[in-house]
Amino acid sequence: MSAHISARKTQKAVIVQKDKTVAVETVPVPKPGAGEVLVKVSAAAQNPTDWKGIEMGRTTPGKGVGYDFAGLVAAVGDGVSNVKVGERVAGFYPGAFREYTLIPASLPLVRIPEGTSDEEASTIPLALGTAAIGLRRIANFPEQAPLGHTILVWGGSSSVGLYAIQLARLVGFKVITTASPKNHALVKSHGAHFAFDYRAPDVVSQIVEASGRGGVDYVYDAISEQGSYEASVKAFRKDGPRQIGLVLGVNESAFEPGVDAHLIAVATLLGTPATLFGRYFVDDERDSLFGQKLFQQVEVWLREERLKANPHTVIAGGLNGVQEGLKIMKEGKVSASKLVYRIADTPGLEA
Repeated sequence: MSAHISARKTQKAVIVQKDKTVAVETVPVPKPGAGEVLVKVSAAAQNPTDWKGIEMGRTTPGKGVGYDFAGLVAAVGDGVSNVKVGERVAGFYPGAFREYTLIPASLPLVRIPEGTSDEEASTIPLALGTAAIGLRRIANFPEQAPLGHTILVWGGSSSVGLYAIQLARLVGFKVITTASPKNHALVKSHGAHFAFDYRAPDVVSQIVEASGRGGVDYVYDAISEQGSYEASVKAFRKDGPRQIGLVLGVNESAFEPGVDAHLIAVATLLGTPATLFGRYFVDDERDSLFGQKLFQQVEVWLREERLKANPHTVIAGGLNGVQEGLKIMKEGKVSASKLVYRIADTPGLEA
C-alpha cells in the first residue's frame, strides 16, 4: 500500500440522512483485502438513479451515494494482478461520492487514455454500460447491424441516449432519435442521422418516413415514461424485429402485440444478481464478461476518437455540492449535461 494512503485513516464521503437529504461525513479509509482495489477518486458523476434510489428507499440512511467515478488506483489487495497502483481508471460501483472507493478487482474498469480528462471519464461507465447492455438485449450488440436496419433512440440527449446513439452508429445502424430542438445539433454531433422533436404531434410519422422502409427495426427508449413507450412502438416496421429496450418499468398491458420489450438492468455487468422494478435478474456470467470486454474496448474507442464523453457541468464545492446537484436533477433542471463533482474542490480535505 502506498505511503500517502497508509497515512490517511479517514476521508470525506457523502452519506444519506434520515430525512432523505445527504451530508458530507468523515468515515474510515478502507484497506483493500484479497481481490479488492482502492481507488482515489478525483471526479464523480451523477445519475438519475442517485436521487431516485434515496427517494424510493433503496439507498437507506447511513449508506453512501453515487456510482460513477474516475481516479487513480491507490492500493490493491492480495491476488490482484489486473490493475496496478497509479493507473487511471473509471468505473461504477455503489457509494462512489467519496475520496476513496473500495471496489472488487473483478469490476469492469475503463483505463483512461491520454487526452480524456477524469471529469470526462466519470460520465462514461454507468450510462454507457446501460446503453450497451440494452443494445445487447435487443440487437445482440456488438454484432454488426444488418445493412439498412434502423434504430430509434427515444430521448437521445439524455446521458444514456447519447451513448446509445454512438454505440448504435459504431455497429452500423441508421440512427433516428428524439430530443428537444435545442439539442438536435448535439445528438447529431454524437452520430444521429435524424433528430425530431418528441413533442411534435406528427413525430411518429416523421420517424417512419425517415426510416425509409416503413418504420424502425429496434427502439432504445432511454426515457421509458411520460408516453415515450406508447409513442415509440408506433414507429416499428410491421415485419421487423420489433424489439424495444426500456430503462424503467412500464405497464405490461401497454405492450403492443408482436413487440418484445426488455427491461434493462446495468447492474448485471457487475457480476451480481439484481432486482429492478420488481423483476429479478440472475447473476449471468455472460453479462459480466461482456462488461469486461466492453470497457476494454471503450479505452480503444476513446483513443481512436470513435467515442466521446458526454457533455458535463462541474458543480462547485466538490462533495459539498452533491445535495444541490441531487435537488436540481430531481426538479428536472438538468438537460443534455452530466453533473460532475471534483473531489479536490471539497472544502476541508486533508492534504
